[in-house]
Amino acid sequence: MSQKTYDRLIHSHRGLIAGTMRDVILPAILGKETDGILYWIGKDLAREYPVASLEDLIVLTEQLGMGKLELRQKNSIQHVWRLSGPIVEERLAVDKEETSFSLEAGFLAQELEFQLSAVTEAEVIEHKRSYVEILAQNDPQSDTESERTELAEFIEIEKPASKQASEADSQKGRRFRHKKQAPQK
Repeated sequence: MSQKTYDRLIHSHRGLIAGTMRDVILPAILGKETDGILYWIGKDLAREYPVASLEDLIVLTEQLGMGKLELRQKNSIQHVWRLSGPIVEERLAVDKEETSFSLEAGFLAQELEFQLSAVTEAEVIEHKRSYVEILAQNDPQSDTESERTELAEFIEIEKPASKQASEADSQKGRRFRHKKQAPQK
């Protein structure tokens, strides 16, 4: 690790450990396959923390230290999301075109797949100075009955105090059947 990298990460919003894992160690291990593997790691992360609503997804994304997630556009097959905040700005300041947000795209794709019950893929479509935009597209024609499904339990998100009071009777421990996408070969 260089002095420049150390100085940047020790004073970052992510901290030295998280920043080193994400931006130094994983790329060193994964090499040229970093983006593709991080996408699938993001999908696996979403399987660990499945959420029932877009609001829960927004809260969880911030709790996981990925940044502030905001839905910008939505139609029946596409969602355009903006990921921003100090963490994203710090990562983009290094090299906005080379900084990978594949983990976040995979995470978002899988969470939406759970909620929409349709195969969903996501990709970063725009890098700006202070945010990235991610396009998630689902296939409403996908036949969920023909694909393998799994029983998943949505987690209950601990929301900031102001939101908790207004949602005291939120959904708890509901079980839903979700399609589990077979790994691509």
